[in-house]
Amino acid sequence: MICAILGRGRHAALAEEWKEAAEAGVELVELRVDCLRREPDLKRILRVRPTPLVFTVRRGADGGLWRGPEEKRQRLIREAIAAGVDFVDVEMDIAREIRRFGKTQRIVSYHNLKQTPGDLLEIAEQCEELDADVVKVATRVHSLAEAMKVLRVADKMETPTVGIAMGEIGSFTRVLGAKYGAPFTYANFNIDRSFAPGMLRFQDLSRDYAYDQIDRETEVYAVIGDPIGHSLSPPIHNAAFRELGLNKVMVPILMPAERLKASLDEVAWLGIQGYSITIPHKQAVLPLLNLADGGVERTGACNTMVVKDDGSKVGYNTDYRAAMDSLEAAYGGVGEGGISPLAHKNVLIIGAGGVARPIGFGLVRRGAIVTLCNRSEERATNLAEELGCRTASWGMRASLIPDILINCTPVGMHPNVDDTPMPPAGFRAGMVVMDTVYHPENTMFLKLARERECKTVSGVDMFIRQAALQSALYTGQEPPVETMRDVVRRKLGPIRS
Repeated sequence: MICAILGRGRHAALAEEWKEAAEAGVELVELRVDCLRREPDLKRILRVRPTPLVFTVRRGADGGLWRGPEEKRQRLIREAIAAGVDFVDVEMDIAREIRRFGKTQRIVSYHNLKQTPGDLLEIAEQCEELDADVVKVATRVHSLAEAMKVLRVADKMETPTVGIAMGEIGSFTRVLGAKYGAPFTYANFNIDRSFAPGMLRFQDLSRDYAYDQIDRETEVYAVIGDPIGHSLSPPIHNAAFRELGLNKVMVPILMPAERLKASLDEVAWLGIQGYSITIPHKQAVLPLLNLADGGVERTGACNTMVVKDDGSKVGYNTDYRAAMDSLEAAYGGVGEGGISPLAHKNVLIIGAGGVARPIGFGLVRRGAIVTLCNRSEERATNLAEELGCRTASWGMRASLIPDILINCTPVGMHPNVDDTPMPPAGFRAGMVVMDTVYHPENTMFLKLARERECKTVSGVDMFIRQAALQSALYTGQEPPVETMRDVVRRKLGPIRS
């Protein structure tokens, strides 16, 4: 179950938001009474109860807004119990002062906004002994090892325990807690407010992670990178898992640069079955693979890793295959005898980074005549030597006349949606123009290309193709491509202009 947190400054606004939450499908809310700017009126607050509730008056030291006397705060909690609320949250240091009464269940909680103490299990067990129906431990984490400690503590408890690793690096614990016995997780309901670092939105937990379907048997997958917060991999793959009727979930895990191997060791307890790998780990993961497909060997990069039953790690590069499939589809597909339509085409690639590398390899392998153009000529020259292709100076890019033009830079990515790496003069009718940026789908680069009667391939098309290839590797089944496409377009919808 997802517990949506509601906290408003006015009683009327709190009541209205509670009603909206119920209409949105929320089954349990936490009323953060400490957010009210006036004296809390419990009769008014509890007169109409659209859903079951957790009654909470959080102190400032625990991340709340209560600034009144402690005696008064505890009196409010007792009054809520007398009014028959479903749950009350009582901190472990006052739990003995708040007696059980009626049917109200007790959440005995421990919060630490600065760190995760080494004796967290002992602390959780002390909460359990304070007549707890539910134990909650929420601590700030600064590493994956600490985030894993929070989950493992929750898993060891006999009393149902909500273990929350606060901070971006621990946000995955808010999803996977369901696998390890948490009776619920907490989520923001109002998209404009966040009550704790790393907390997810109710709408995302419900729709993108199908939180209520996660159980002990759920297989775990992860997208790893740094940064990772805005990755579309979890919603697109989780939608595919549900469409295929599979008990799997993908979560984002922040793995800092230079700590990939240590990070993978730290999360080994989760038994992760497969990884979607993004910047900066696509090359760093290579020494950790036991086997690799031809795409990885040719490009020197891996964006997908599958863990076999014997623990061996097999790497794939679906970026490479997706880019080639997208470009070949723009020409009607591979011809008779398996000859690629990309053979002998003049291709200009803008950029010489991690995105350009696999695309350049694929094009050269298919017989295309490739030219690289990058602001840093040294970087372009180094990659060109690896690929066996040519370079052109940045200032000459608009004067070249390629058959295929590809943007492999982040220029034009949200929020800089009016930027383009190629001026209007660089587009000519009949070109095939591909942008690897997919956020937004309709970039300025592609808009200029369409205005000049070019055939375009969007970053969304390439992204969906690579994700579909990943899905097949994760599931062994035909991927539900249209479902995956719908998810991407829904997530990108607000900025598709």
